[in-house]
Amino acid sequence: MNKTSIITWVVALTLITHVSCKKESGSIGLNAGDSALQPIEIDTFSLITRTVEEDSLRTSGTSYQMLGATRTAEFGYTSSAMALSFALPTSSFAFPAGVVIDSVVLQAQYTGPDQYVGNLATPMTITIAEIDERLHIDSVYYSDKQIPTKASNSQTFTNILHDLTDSVEVLENGKQNTYAPHLRLKLGPQMVSLFANAQAGDLGSISAFQTYFNGLKFEVDGSGLANGQGNIVYFNFNTSSSGLAVYFNDTGKYVFPVGANGVKINLYDNDFSTVPAIQTQLNSPGANFDLTYVQSMAGLKTRVDIPHLLKLLDDGTYAIIDAKFQFYYDPVLTIPGFPAFSRMILVKRDSSDKNNFVADQLLNSAFYGGTKHDDGYYEFHVTREIQYIINSYRLNGEDLNTGFFLIAPSDNPMTASHMQMDMRKGLAKGVKFVVTLVKTK
Repeated sequence: MNKTSIITWVVALTLITHVSCKKESGSIGLNAGDSALQPIEIDTFSLITRTVEEDSLRTSGTSYQMLGATRTAEFGYTSSAMALSFALPTSSFAFPAGVVIDSVVLQAQYTGPDQYVGNLATPMTITIAEIDERLHIDSVYYSDKQIPTKASNSQTFTNILHDLTDSVEVLENGKQNTYAPHLRLKLGPQMVSLFANAQAGDLGSISAFQTYFNGLKFEVDGSGLANGQGNIVYFNFNTSSSGLAVYFNDTGKYVFPVGANGVKINLYDNDFSTVPAIQTQLNSPGANFDLTYVQSMAGLKTRVDIPHLLKLLDDGTYAIIDAKFQFYYDPVLTIPGFPAFSRMILVKRDSSDKNNFVADQLLNSAFYGGTKHDDGYYEFHVTREIQYIINSYRLNGEDLNTGFFLIAPSDNPMTASHMQMDMRKGLAKGVKFVVTLVKTK
């Protein structure tokens, strides 16, 4: 939502909303005899819910990076690749005279013992290849970006089992050093040659180094995964120990980090073609479904429409004092290895079918909500947004009742999980949309 829209909305908020006192087709539950200034709670709005595909997401500069692939019967195939560029150990760097580089090792610190989805017992196959395109720290990159690599500098590691809990002991400079749990892979001779052949100018600045060496792309081959196999783990490349460790002269070591000066991109791929239930919803515009899907990583989201919302304008004068959604999930439907989201986001569907901010989220994010409730639901207060939609139609004839999207967070927190949502209507659980009104005349 742009600045002009926000200002317009704030002005509109001061206006009284006219609402219906009639019960017609699509009744919303108002009664002509409702007393003035007595709160009226309406929970009988018709709702239409179905699953739709999410757009590509901005993934450059996210808090963490994710690598892996999973396959489930409920969601099909999902994968996350990474593209990274690296900085220098110092802003202007040179190897000391007489340095002979022995090896180059990837060090990628895990974010925590429970920071993954899927099945950690599945051995993974990881390919690391040199990127053949300059990445820029001030550019914006999206989850569907195609990043070319050099076939001449590519290496595949098989049977990788991630250990997210045990610290790593490394013999360096004649002593045993202990590091936080991390993925550690010794790269091939091409990487040794790349650093050994770097000239003074290539190492003179971070920009020069990133032009000389564009970075690395990390991919997982999940083509052989069966349902219930595979994993996606989360890495922290913001730490000083995450990067490329260049060992020299048997005892020396320099770490070329990613950190704040390196580009970090997540690259997502989803394939729902093996899941008939999802395909049915994607191919049924306007239909209603009582079980919908929400998936992170530019996967799936749930569209929610309130087709009779503007019937509130038929007759009468009321003021909206609260409007909220509750979305329940059934723990029985939670897939092992894929925890429920710690929070979800409800966004406005704009006229071009894109995600847009809800006014309440912009003006009071704490009250807006979205955090997982202990009783198994996510609650969102959208009073201001509903007021804005109604006033826009009453005052300007502008129909902004284009629906909402229930989506997974793309950052803060990072997650590769997915959920099946209970969208049954008119029950104690399921989905609820409740509006509280006060009659002023």
